Amino acid sequence: MMLLPLEKLKLKSSRGTPFEREIHDFLVTRFAGYTVSSGNISGHWKDNRGRDHYGEHREYRVAIPASAELETLQVFLAGMAREMKEECIYLELGHEAWLIYAHEKVS
Repeated sequence: MMLLPLEKLKLKSSRGTPFEREIHDFLVTRFAGYTVSSGNISGHWKDNRGRDHYGEHREYRVAIPASAELETLQVFLAGMAREMKEECIYLELGHEAWLIYAHEKVS
């Protein structure tokens, strides 16, 4: 499960395609589908300077068939974060949760 910033999903990427379309295409092509939820999904957090932030999100859920595919998803999310000018994207896998940072190079 991943949370993506709602207000940026309609914006266009550097390729001229809305981010939500690129996410759709990636998830359908790579994982053969996904589930999306929206509405009243919001979060509050502090950055490394202690400033408070708030954001509304859309929740995407996808089944990952193999652990190797997790890396592919992480690389994609880091790229989306960079293009959307987000510091990071929230990702959950099972009972674990972590942040995928825009500057990360997953290996």
